Amino acid sequence: MKLLTLVIPSYNVEAFLRRCVERMVPAGPELDVLIVDDGSTDGTPAIADALAAEHPEIVRVIHQENGGHGEGLNQGIRTALGVYLKSVDADDRIDTPSLVRMLDLLRDHAAEGTQADLVINDYVYDHTDRENVFQVRYNHVFHEGRVDTWETCRPFPIWKQFMIHSMCYRVALLREHGYTLPRHTFYEDNLYIYQPLPWVRRILYLPCPLYGYTVGQGNQSVSEKNLIRRMDQNTNMVTRMICTWTWAQLRELPPHLRGYMISFLSGQILAVSVLHENAGNEQSRRLHQEMWDQIRAFDPELCRRLRRHPTAAVMTSCGPLVRRLAYHISRFAQKRIGF
Repeated sequence: MKLLTLVIPSYNVEAFLRRCVERMVPAGPELDVLIVDDGSTDGTPAIADALAAEHPEIVRVIHQENGGHGEGLNQGIRTALGVYLKSVDADDRIDTPSLVRMLDLLRDHAAEGTQADLVINDYVYDHTDRENVFQVRYNHVFHEGRVDTWETCRPFPIWKQFMIHSMCYRVALLREHGYTLPRHTFYEDNLYIYQPLPWVRRILYLPCPLYGYTVGQGNQSVSEKNLIRRMDQNTNMVTRMICTWTWAQLRELPPHLRGYMISFLSGQILAVSVLHENAGNEQSRRLHQEMWDQIRAFDPELCRRLRRHPTAAVMTSCGPLVRRLAYHISRFAQKRIGF
């Protein structure tokens, strides 16, 4: 049985793909590695086909017309052979010993009939010239060695958030709800993090740095120049994410989950508002106003609560000096991690 599908949405990643996949295959045949060639124009398709030929028990390839990272994830949801699905970028790193530990954990819980809807792992930021610069752990929230619910986990600190690198959803959960992501856009990972959470009942935590997220590359979608260049896409994804669940729906969730989701939304508002403040042009001001107009039209009560949340209020209720301070703090954090 395939326990885990690692889907690699791949567009022109010939420099990274082989190294990425070869870190995965030693974990063995319970792993399903799915390379989604997203209309690449370099050597990616040939490298993907070669890897599938070399490791036919583990590696598969789908060639598709270009649809963006979200469509690569959609292919993973539609065609995964594993019980769980994890997204991996080709220029990032999977830690092989941690991957073996994850498969052991998934196998044990499958045998015991205690499968979770969501598996959380630790991850690290790798700079382009060195690995393991900064590690993100979730041991302050979840318990090692047992399946948690939202009632049994600990409250989330305001600074603790999920990233796509830390999450493995149960494939059947996503399929049951017909979950799909938008095509041809950046920053859809926030939707993938946030939207399915109310469907999750059981959470399993792996306290290992499974994922190494590479930072410091100038062409990354999260580099400041690209965030500003694609400010409309970033703002649209944040708005779309917020306009998923109403306050009435969030109010019915377990308190720890509700608190996390509101904090996550507020953190995303802060991040995109800092981006708007930094750009400081007519487009950014228009996008900022349109974002709040759409949130208010979707749910006035949710809008009111988000504007009053301590995180978002830094950019919504404070003066220009505080907003500039928030910007400089964010710049310090980026440099600390290595963006």
